[in-house]
Amino acid sequence: MSAESVVPAAVRGDQVEVRPPSAADQPAYTAAVTRSADRLSEFAVPDPHNLPAVIANQSATYRTFMVHALEPEGDHDLVGRANVGNVVRGAFHSASIGYDAYDPYVGKGLFAEGLQLILDLVFADEPQGMGLHRIEANIQPANVRSAGLVRSLGFVHEGFSRDFLHLPGHDGRRAWRDHDRYTMLSSDWPAVPYRHRIARRLVAVVMGPPAMAPTGLAPQLAVELGVPLYSASKVGTPAVLFELLRNSSIGGVVEGKLAGPELRMGLARAGVDPAVAPVFEAMEDASKRDVVDRALKVRAAFAVQEH
Repeated sequence: MSAESVVPAAVRGDQVEVRPPSAADQPAYTAAVTRSADRLSEFAVPDPHNLPAVIANQSATYRTFMVHALEPEGDHDLVGRANVGNVVRGAFHSASIGYDAYDPYVGKGLFAEGLQLILDLVFADEPQGMGLHRIEANIQPANVRSAGLVRSLGFVHEGFSRDFLHLPGHDGRRAWRDHDRYTMLSSDWPAVPYRHRIARRLVAVVMGPPAMAPTGLAPQLAVELGVPLYSASKVGTPAVLFELLRNSSIGGVVEGKLAGPELRMGLARAGVDPAVAPVFEAMEDASKRDVVDRALKVRAAFAVQEH
């Protein structure tokens, strides 16, 4: 399947035109990547000669968009390139996006306009668009310019992925690189720039003797929810447990012999509505089903609170 059969031959904005890659782009691509290679090599693997492979790899799950300046500067007109890959359909309808912006157009707003046009295509209905629901950009924490670009388009920072990709650094040495994850949904597009996702705190109480093994309900529930465990087996007094919870931006699982006014007051002081936080009986050997069932109850309780 060719790129031209999936998206329009060209989409034009005020300063740029977006179109699929073609063999005619080779001279501009070679000049653009060569000129930008030193800057790009800090976070990517620039190759001025891989355009034929890029064209050959076009498919329903990998799409490349070339951004061309309507008023070229210097020796080429190529503002940048974006790849939309890892397309998953079914119930997901999601993909990832990666991109490079080329000199001498960096910092002049042209590539941002190009990405806006690309997102229009990504979220537009098929066959003119790609019909996606969600797109994600994974960016190394030190790449503040790239993070600023996606945030200027309204992408939301959703999470952090350790050792996400095995990439060379500026010195050429390969290593596993951490990445921040930014996402955009079709229902949010076009979005307000620099949106901030309000982190949802998830809090649960496991009441009873603290589990001394990792198979207990409290430690497994904390892992399932992705929040800290605050256990009376590690902390001496309930007041300290709830102070730790108060200082956690993502919540936590509180474990101990807590009940009645002491529990309600502790949760309230930690900024948690005592009527919302689920309370579960301790289990020394909780099954996966037990853990997932309780985690779903916690998420449901705080999802209702958000609305």
